Amino acid sequence: MYEMSPRKRAHRTTLAAFAGLTVAAAATVGLADTYAEAPQLIKRVASGELPPVAERLPKNPRVLEPLDSVGVYGGVWRTGSKPSAPTWNLRTVGYDHMFHWSADWTGVVPNIAASFDVSADAKVYTITLREGMRWSDGDPFDTDDILFAYEQVFGHPDLAEFPGYLRSGKESPAVIEKVDAQTFTVTFERPNASFLEGMAQVTTQIGGDALTKYPAHYMRQFHPAFNKDGLDALVKGAGTSSWADLFSLKADTWLNPDKPTLNAWVVRVPYGSGNQVVAERNPYYWKVDTQGQQLPYIDRVVFEIVQDPEVLLLKALAGEIDMIATMVNTVANKAVLFDGREKGDFDFFELIPSDSNLATYSFNQVHKDPVLREVLANKDFRAGLSHAINRQEIIDLVFIGQGTPMQTGVLPSYEPLYNEQLAKQFLDYDVDKANALLDKAGFAQRDDDGWRLGPDGQPIEFAILTRADKKFMADSSLMVVEHWQKVGINARVDIVERSLVRSRKNANEHDVIIEDFPGGARDAFLRPTPWVPMHHNAAYGIPWYDWHRGREGGTEPPAHVKRQLELWDQVNSLAEPAEREAAMREILQIAADSFYTIGIVVPKADYGIVSNRMKNVPKQMHGSYWFAPPGPTDPPTYYFVDGKNG
Repeated sequence: MYEMSPRKRAHRTTLAAFAGLTVAAAATVGLADTYAEAPQLIKRVASGELPPVAERLPKNPRVLEPLDSVGVYGGVWRTGSKPSAPTWNLRTVGYDHMFHWSADWTGVVPNIAASFDVSADAKVYTITLREGMRWSDGDPFDTDDILFAYEQVFGHPDLAEFPGYLRSGKESPAVIEKVDAQTFTVTFERPNASFLEGMAQVTTQIGGDALTKYPAHYMRQFHPAFNKDGLDALVKGAGTSSWADLFSLKADTWLNPDKPTLNAWVVRVPYGSGNQVVAERNPYYWKVDTQGQQLPYIDRVVFEIVQDPEVLLLKALAGEIDMIATMVNTVANKAVLFDGREKGDFDFFELIPSDSNLATYSFNQVHKDPVLREVLANKDFRAGLSHAINRQEIIDLVFIGQGTPMQTGVLPSYEPLYNEQLAKQFLDYDVDKANALLDKAGFAQRDDDGWRLGPDGQPIEFAILTRADKKFMADSSLMVVEHWQKVGINARVDIVERSLVRSRKNANEHDVIIEDFPGGARDAFLRPTPWVPMHHNAAYGIPWYDWHRGREGGTEPPAHVKRQLELWDQVNSLAEPAEREAAMREILQIAADSFYTIGIVVPKADYGIVSNRMKNVPKQMHGSYWFAPPGPTDPPTYYFVDGKNG
C-alpha cells in the first residue's frame, strides 16, 4: 500500500477549507507489493554498499503520478546556471519542502509532511512526518532535525533570522514543540493563515525549506552547543573567520557536497569546483511512482556554469541542453530558438506570466537627503514622470514588441485583486500632461539649461540604480532617462553589479531603483512589495518597513502606510478567504491612491525549452518566481525516452 498524491490534488491554503481538520497527504491506493529501483542502485545493494530499497524508503513514501506515462531510469539532465544566485538550481534539484505548491497553483500539497492538522483559529498546526524517512546518507530524518533548525539555527543570535512565515505579523516567532519522532506542533500567538504557503516558497535566502535543510547529525559538529572543544580547529582548518561563517558554509547545499539532503539529487560537484555543478540521484529518496519505482528516473543533473548566456544559447541550438527556463529564454532569443528547434531536437513550453511588471521604478520616499526626499515623495512629480515615458517605444525597442504597457499592479487575469486604477493611471505618453504635473508639483522654475529646480533652488538630479546583469533594465532605464530629460529632469543611469544594488538599497542609499516584480496573480498574497512596505525589498520605503518591524533606523510612516501595514498583518492572520481578499483589495486601493512606483510593461507569455526526448514535462506551467517552476511539476518524474538524453 502506498499513499497517493495526484499532481492535481491540492489543499487550498485559504484555511476555511481545512481549519480544524486533519489532512492526510492523499488517498490510499493499492499498488505493487514490491519496490523497484535504478539499475545502478541494484548493483550497490548487491555489493553491500546500500540496504535494499524497501529499507531505504519510509513506510509511507509519497507517490507521484506521472503526467503522461510511467518513466524509465537513466540519462543526464543537461541544463545551466549562473555563477551566483542559483535560483534555477533550487527550482529543479532543490524543490523539496515540507509543503509544495500544487502543479495548477490552486494551493499546497503535503510533501515531506505526511499529514497535518490545523486548529479552527489557525494558531496551531500539527504536522506529521513520514515514518522511516532518511537523509541522503541514510541517517534518519525526524522531528529532532526540525527542533535543531528551530532552536539551534533560528534561535541562535549569530545565525539566521526566523523565516517570516514562522511569525504572525510583528509577533514573536512561533513555538515549535516535539510530540514524538514523527510529529511536532507549530503554535502562533496570532492566527497565521499563510504558514503553509510560506513553507512552499523558494528563495535563495530563507525559503520554505528552512526547517528541513539542517541535518542535525551532520551540522552539530559545526555548532558550539555540541562541539565546543573541537570547533576552533574546524574553523581554523576551513579558513573561516568565525564558527558562524563555518556553519553557514557547511549548511550550503551548493558549496558543500558532504552535507546530506532530502532532495531527489545530491550535489556531488559543488560551485567553485569548475564550470559545472553536478548532482546525482539520492539513493534514499522517499518518493515512488504509481508502480512502486523509486524516483527520480534521471540519473544525474549537470548545470553548466556560465556568465555569458550566449554560451547556453549555442548549446541549446546544438541540442546540448535538455531543459531550461533561465538565462536563454529571453524575448530576443525566441526567434532564434524557434528556427533551431528541429536541429536541436527541442520544443517550447509555456510559462504563464504573473509578473506585476518587468520594469518598475521605485522612488525612495524616505531618502536620507531631505531635498531629494521632498522631491521623490511628491505624487504629482511621479505622475508627471510617468506621463513623460513613451512605453510603447521601450516595448518595441527593448522588448521586441513583446509586452503590454501597464503600471505595476495585479494582472487583469487575476480578477479577485485586479485594480484598474492601479494598473492604468498616468499611463499614456503625453508630454503636455507631464509638464503640467511637474509644474503643479512645484518644480516649474528652470535654470538656464532648462533643468527644473528643486526646493533648494538647485537642479533636480538623481540616479536610477540598475543591475548590470539584466540588460533589459539598463536599456529601459537609458530610454527612460532620455524621456525625463525632455521634460527638464536631469536623471542618469547608474549601472552596477547586483550585489552593490542590494547593499545600497539595504542601506537606504539609493534614489530610484528599477526592478522586476512578481505579484501579478495569487503571488500578490505572498509578496506584495510594490504596494505595501512589508519587506526590505520595498525600495520606495525601506525605513517604513524597519519601523514596522521595530528595527533600528526605522522611520514612522504616514497614516495611510500604517493602515496598509495593519491590513497586511490581517492578511496573514485571517482564515476566511473573503476577508483576506478584502484586506488585500484595500491595500491595493491605498497603493493606487498613493502611486508609489512607476511601471513600464507586463510580459506576454514567457517560455522555456525542453528536449523532445524528455517526457512528463508539462506544456504549460506557471511562471511566477514564487511558484518556482518547474519544481511543483515534479521533476523527479521527468524521464528520457529509452533512458538516454541523446
